[in-house]
Formats: sequence, structure tokens, C-alpha cells
Amino acid sequence: MNIQVQHISTFLNQWAPPETKLDYDNVGLLIGNPGQSVRRVLTCLDVTLPVVEEAIEKGCELIVAHHPLIFKGLKQINPDSEKGKIIYQLIKNDLALIAAHTNLDAALDGVSFILAKKLGLENLKFLDKSYPISRKIVLTTARAESEDVLKLLNYYSAEEAHVHNVEGRKGKQKTYEAIIDEHNLTGLKKELRKNGLLDDGNMQVMNLASASNNAGMGVVGFYRDQGLRQDDFLDLVADRLNIKAIRYSGQADFIKKVAVCGGAGVSLAGKAKAEGVQAFVTADIKYHDYFTDTQNFLLIDAGHYESEVPIVQTLEKELTEAFEELQVASTETVTNPMNVFIPNKQNTQE
Repeated sequence: MNIQVQHISTFLNQWAPPETKLDYDNVGLLIGNPGQSVRRVLTCLDVTLPVVEEAIEKGCELIVAHHPLIFKGLKQINPDSEKGKIIYQLIKNDLALIAAHTNLDAALDGVSFILAKKLGLENLKFLDKSYPISRKIVLTTARAESEDVLKLLNYYSAEEAHVHNVEGRKGKQKTYEAIIDEHNLTGLKKELRKNGLLDDGNMQVMNLASASNNAGMGVVGFYRDQGLRQDDFLDLVADRLNIKAIRYSGQADFIKKVAVCGGAGVSLAGKAKAEGVQAFVTADIKYHDYFTDTQNFLLIDAGHYESEVPIVQTLEKELTEAFEELQVASTETVTNPMNVFIPNKQNTQE
């Protein structure tokens, strides 16, 4: 199989639909030709010049990143600026770039799910499911076998799909009902038309008040038995995420129920408290956000890089499993711009 950039884009879009990104974001194929053949891929968190140089050295044709290199419109591209150098090198070396950012944050088994699993949490679910993207569809037709239509609905991730006979009409008509996310509707309609099943207004699409089960922000999970003592939990977070120092506020005797959100997720602290968790792990917490009047609750800043970098190896794993002929590697370059200084001696005044 001749694997092309567009094939990898399609796979990532199925996992993390671009329609679920936040408004400010810029995701998808940012640089490169969709039809370009790909044999080697490098996955990373940030696209920096050393990462691009690593990709070139490894003979890659594509970089898949979490953080987009391009957010706003560019007036010029030349080697006079850091971003210009990076883009210049990508184009010069026929290196395509795909970014999956807040859409991967919002995805099932996305950034926060991987963070939760890294911390050993179980029975995972979304913390915030305020994504009203689900639609109910009702399709009436007599032109296909029930099993074929249900398989098609299943292919487009439809939920609660079922069929029943339409009484009082000729032609043994059947009605199919299902719940489907909005971004899958275009593909489903195209396939229905291709098979002659979508005409004469025989499909209704209705909005639902309920949220999708396939998109959200943050994750809630549990530890078995009574959980972990506070210091043991902080030790675990530091060890699993390779953190030298942790900033946190609050206190909890035992940590059993935990919420996490990779990256800057302190805006979800209220939802975490409402869930009754004993700890919320996220990043980029501002000073005043550390104040909390909730008892038996820890607010933990694990670092932006540290809380999101586990997704890099997951991207490698998922792409490797999806495309057997593809050679995929996680970057060996540490792109974390922040350093922590821990003094050997602490001076005290008597």
C-alpha cells in the first residue's frame, strides 16, 4: 500500500475529529502535500528546529505533533525568525506537518485519558462532556437489507442503532434510528447516496440536548481499595511523569478518586470538585487559582509538558498499529522550555 499524508490525516481525524477543536485552535495538515507518500513518521509534542532536524536525519516525510506550529496568519516565511526557520526547513525538505491539538485533548483515549492511565487510574470517564455534537437520525427505506444498513451505521460510530418495520405502508419499508456525532454525518450521507438510500427526504436529522460519549475535556478515574496517602500520591505523580518538583495546594488524607486534564485545565477545577475527587492534576495554574475552600482536595500543577508528553508515544503506537508498513518513532528531543533549579543547600537565618 502506498501510504500518503492524507491517509494518516484521515486516521487522525477519525480518532480526534477536527470539529471538536476549540475555536482558537489550528489543527490538521498545516504544511505539506496530502498526496505525498510517507514511509517514516516522527511524533512529537512541540515542533522545534531540533525536532525538525531529527526528522530530517531519520529520513521522515511527516511529523505528527500535538501543539500546532502555526496558530495565526503569517505575513512572511524566511529564515530570519525561529518559526520562519522551522517552516523553511520543513518545506525545503518535503516534510509534511500534521497537528492534533485540542481535538486530541477532547478525544476518547486522547491526551487526558493517556495521562490518567499513566497515573494508574481505572474506570475512566470524561470530566466535562459539554460537547452538544450528537444528532439523532431517522432513515426510512425499503431498498436494503437491515444488516447492511446497521453495519454502515456502525462504521460511522453510530450508537443505539436499531430498526423496526413501518406498518401500513407498501414495500416492506423499515425505519432505522441511531445517535451519531455531527462530524460523521457527511460521510454517512455520502455513503447512503452512493447506495441509493438517501433521497426524497427519507432521513431526518434532529439535535439532541445530551452530550456525546465520544468527546469531552478532562478525565475522572479511581484507585482501588482505599486509595493512596497524600505523600504517596504525590510521589507517584512525580515518578510517573518524571517531575523534579510539584506545586500544589490543599490537603487530603487519602486519594481514591482523581480528575486529570493534560495541559492548561484549571478552568475545570470546579467540575472536578463537583465530582467529589480528592485530587485534580493539571498544569499552568495561576497563583490565585491555588486558593480553594474545598476540604479533602488537592490541586496539583504537574507541568504543561509533563502532563501532555505521554501522548507522543501513544501517537507512535496508534500509527504503528494502523499502518503496518509505516516506520514511526517518538522524538528523542526534549522540547520542554522550562527548567527547575533545586539548590543543594538551603540558607537559613537564625
